[in-house]
Amino acid sequence: MPTRDQRPRLPEVSEGQRKARLAWNGGKTGNSRGAADTAVVEACTVQACGTPVTGPRPPAAAMVQVRGSADGAGAHWYCPLRCAAIARAKADLRAIGTGPDGAR
Repeated sequence: MPTRDQRPRLPEVSEGQRKARLAWNGGKTGNSRGAADTAVVEACTVQACGTPVTGPRPPAAAMVQVRGSADGAGAHWYCPLRCAAIARAKADLRAIGTGPDGAR
C-alpha cells in the first residue's frame, strides 16, 4: 500500500469535508498572504562600512575589523553591531568545506 505522501489527494466533494477543513484552518479561507517585497539585508548607511582593510587604522571611529574566511577572502572594516555580525556569519559559511560533488 502506498504511503500517505504517495496517495493522490482527493477533492472536497461534500459539505462535511468543507466544514471540517474550515474547522481545521480556524475558519480561514482563500490564498495565503504573498511574500513581503523587502530586502533580506538592507544596505548600511554608515560611511566606509564594508571597505577592505588596507592599514592598521580603521577608516572611521568605532569600526570593527572582520577577518576573511579561510578560502582567501580579505578582511574588511564594518560598523560594530549588525554589519559585523552578518560579515562574521558570511565568513563562517564560506569556511565550510565543500564535498566532492561541490555541495556544502
